[in-house]
Parts: sequence; structure tokens; C-alpha cells
Amino acid sequence: MQVLLAVLLVIIALVLTVKLRYAGKAPMKLTAESCDASLWKHVYQPERLRVIETCTAVEGRVVSVRQARDGDLHIALDPDHKSAVNLANALHDEGDLIVEIVCEHSAEDDAPKSACSGFVSKVTPPKTGDRIRVTGAYVTDIEYGWNEIHPATRIEILR
Repeated sequence: MQVLLAVLLVIIALVLTVKLRYAGKAPMKLTAESCDASLWKHVYQPERLRVIETCTAVEGRVVSVRQARDGDLHIALDPDHKSAVNLANALHDEGDLIVEIVCEHSAEDDAPKSACSGFVSKVTPPKTGDRIRVTGAYVTDIEYGWNEIHPATRIEILR
């Protein structure tokens, strides 16, 4: 019985540690005016994104940059504040926060093309290795469970 109780306490301690380490909280709350709400018109399937914070800013180092088939640019960001990622980020993205610039390039698939029709993003993409501050909506992609900045309103290169 004591062994079972000890195992249960260890499991509870591990769960609490993981929840604290991967809290999935925005580092800061910005006013709604600090983000471009009109970008939501160009998000493909916005219903898959649960908004946690309408506007936030996150700083960190760019780990990778890749073009997605839906026309968005996907940026993997190693955030300075690790609390910005949740457990799904840690398991699937090595602890990186996903940042998406909508309509950064032409969509390869037909379905997302309507979201970007007549619109091209004005957000300047960073390069791998850049240290950046990204401003945008802080969301959970409910399809995958990880947190993202999507859509990104602005990306500033930090020195």
C-alpha cells in the first residue's frame, strides 16, 4: 500500500511539474489595437484556432522557417519565456512555439486559396537564427493541440 501511495505521489508531482513547465500562457497581454484584426479574414479555417490572447508579443530565436501548402509561412521559435509553449509544443515541436505569417506565398492547395485571394502579407519573414519579437494573436491549434502566434501581425528583428 505504501509503494502504491509513493508511486501516486510521484505521478502527481510529475504532472504538476509538467503543467508548470509547459503552462501555455502568453508572456504579456497587449491592447487589441496592437494587432491587426483584419488578418483574421485571411486565416484558413479560423475555427480550428482557439484564441487565448487576442494580442501578445513573444521574443526568441528562429529555429526554422518553411512554406506551408496553405500559403502561410511557418516559423519555429525558441521562445525566451518557455511558459509560452504547452506540452503539445514540447512533444511535437521540441519546445518551439509555432508562428504563422498568413498568405506569405501562393497556396499549393485549392481550398486555402480563397482565404488569400487578393491579399499578400506585409509581414517581413525572418531567417533561421534571427532573434525576433513577434506580435500577434496567441492561439491553440485545436487540431494538433499546440500553441501558436497566428496570425502574426508584426515581426521585428532584434539585435
